[in-house]
Amino acid sequence: MNARVTGWVERVVLTGGRDLKENKQEITLPPENFKSGYRSPDGKSWRNIEVKSGERGDEFIPRVIDSLWRVRERFLRRCPWLSKFIYAYGIYCFIALFFLLYCAISLLKHMNFQSHGWDLGIFDQAVYQYSKLEMGFNTVRLVPVLLGDHFHPSLFLFAPLFWLWNDVRMLLIVQAFITALGAIPIYLIAKEKMNSKFAMLACAFIYLFFWGTMEMVFFDFHPHVLYPPLVALIYYFIIKERMNAYFICLPILLIIQEQVVLTAAMIGVYLIIFKKKWFEGITTVVISCTWFYVVSQKIIPALAATGVYFYNKYYKYLGGGDLIEAAKYLVLHPATALKLLFWPYHKIKLILALLVPFLFLPLFGGFAIIVLPDLLQRLYSSHFPHWELLRHYNAIYAPVLIIATLEALPRVHEWMAKRWGDRKVEFRKLAFAVLLVLALLQVPFTFARSFKTLLDPGFYYLDSRERAGYQALKSIPGDASVCAQDIVVPHLSHRELIYQYDGNTYNAEYVILNKYYNCYPFLGNKELALSIMELYRDPRYELDDFGEGWLVFKLKHQYDIDDGKELR
Repeated sequence: MNARVTGWVERVVLTGGRDLKENKQEITLPPENFKSGYRSPDGKSWRNIEVKSGERGDEFIPRVIDSLWRVRERFLRRCPWLSKFIYAYGIYCFIALFFLLYCAISLLKHMNFQSHGWDLGIFDQAVYQYSKLEMGFNTVRLVPVLLGDHFHPSLFLFAPLFWLWNDVRMLLIVQAFITALGAIPIYLIAKEKMNSKFAMLACAFIYLFFWGTMEMVFFDFHPHVLYPPLVALIYYFIIKERMNAYFICLPILLIIQEQVVLTAAMIGVYLIIFKKKWFEGITTVVISCTWFYVVSQKIIPALAATGVYFYNKYYKYLGGGDLIEAAKYLVLHPATALKLLFWPYHKIKLILALLVPFLFLPLFGGFAIIVLPDLLQRLYSSHFPHWELLRHYNAIYAPVLIIATLEALPRVHEWMAKRWGDRKVEFRKLAFAVLLVLALLQVPFTFARSFKTLLDPGFYYLDSRERAGYQALKSIPGDASVCAQDIVVPHLSHRELIYQYDGNTYNAEYVILNKYYNCYPFLGNKELALSIMELYRDPRYELDDFGEGWLVFKLKHQYDIDDGKELR
């Protein structure tokens, strides 16, 4: 009897209770058999039946993986036509859908006066000048040459776009297009690594829907849009052993912006450590480091109005010098270096927001090392926005985290094989389960960020205040000099003289403001309102009130823009 009962209970436990449901039998066993570690007739110790679910706790993960795989097989059996369509055309549908989504987000934000002078207005004026084969004063950023602020020759690549449509929205549309196309190298990488249609589509979706990618789209336009697709494309050429194509892409990566150069150097380190490509790796490191030194120490100071690299100031508290001095300081003060990685707590929030949606798996993939320079520059910066989850800063992490996760999966499978030797999990099942979970994890993280803006009905139409704003914009001639509020600058940046209002009118012919909108660079709307009150009393300007808070101040005729009074 004991052997029969033992065999039946073992079947019930190992089948998760299915045997009990099928046979509809009941059995009563003495409680002491369960508490004392009942031994089966073959002498092996019986499982502790105190596990409430009727199964071993350490078998939970293999069972979940098997269950998810059965769901996949059931879907393939019941919807063969749909599965074939998804696998054949899914990537094209993803790219088209997200391109339209990105366009809608960017254009609606701009339409609703939610785009910004920093950075959209800055880059729009620069590209507008480049499209006319000029390189003039950037009046939004207030620098003689924008290349003396950040060195991003990549902006020249966007200039021909204005020959097709001379409008700031062209930048937003092209950014959406480039971001959506970035899914293609991710898709191809997954094909090489996984050889699974589902894995390929899942990785593409994770890239497109990752909260960092969405934040870049919500943050207007930035040349960093080239960063993620190029990194993914470079990695694809590495695994395909197409090093000629790799070295063609490398210069494009280097001209995106000067900080990106350090990421390129880490790609060289990756080639040396993980791919054993010494020549290609060392060449990449030498080219990248040399380029960074020339740009940051020679070119930018020569072009900058101050004669120094402006962004060194964020690291002056670390030894009082530039990035190199800051690195020396951190090496000599390891305790301080460790503390500053996680304090203030916003830095911990940033790190967790990057790793939790990927279940910390990228930590076990070698390619993750290439984000270290970028991430460390942000964490050790004294500039608070560098630690935030907003803006374009986080878009680069999407392809790197995905690739590192794909590299980590074989290691995870090897670990599982050692732990659950008697419950062997196939690699394809593990990859399917992990990528499915990661794809689903992106949804709450993305919706918790700017994506929730799409749930606001007011995002999709112009209200009375916005319509009044467009009436105010029509009153300003296309060739006039303008000083505008941050949210208005991108609507007027296709001109030679466009300033961002900071309390100074810069003797512009027109000043356009609205105290009810984003007050940047003022600390609050109250400060902006007080500044507007002072402008009321400025004898140089006459007011035209368009209602709904929209005010346009026009320079009186007796005050010439060149011969007027001293700037306020």
